[in-house]
Amino acid sequence: MVTLTRNSRDYVDVDFGFTKHPDSYNLTIKKNINAVKQAVINLLLLREGDKPFHPEIKSPIFDSLFELNTAVEKIIIEDEVRKYINTYEPRVYVQSVSVSFDNQNSLSCTVVGQIINLQEPFEVNILVERLR
Repeated sequence: MVTLTRNSRDYVDVDFGFTKHPDSYNLTIKKNINAVKQAVINLLLLREGDKPFHPEIKSPIFDSLFELNTAVEKIIIEDEVRKYINTYEPRVYVQSVSVSFDNQNSLSCTVVGQIINLQEPFEVNILVERLR
């Protein structure tokens, strides 16, 4: 277990629902754990070409949809997802990544992590399906 320290910094991001606040009519924001969960989900759903001028930033999940559903491939995907999140989301300490092939056409990825300045863990579930 990693000892994480508490600092006074809050993490704030714009809510990707782009809803307006009922009183101030500004965009709503997400704070701390919800902001970081939203960032991890967004990071895992990035496809090649979504970040202009940064083709290296793409989720390893989508490339793995057409791979064989073996135990070795599952371990490789879990390791790549862990490295990907550690590289591009410095606010998160990844505790575990679990990948399962629900059927021939879908892949489910569960990431359990902890925010660097908070002590509570969070869990993010992503389901990716092939479309025809």
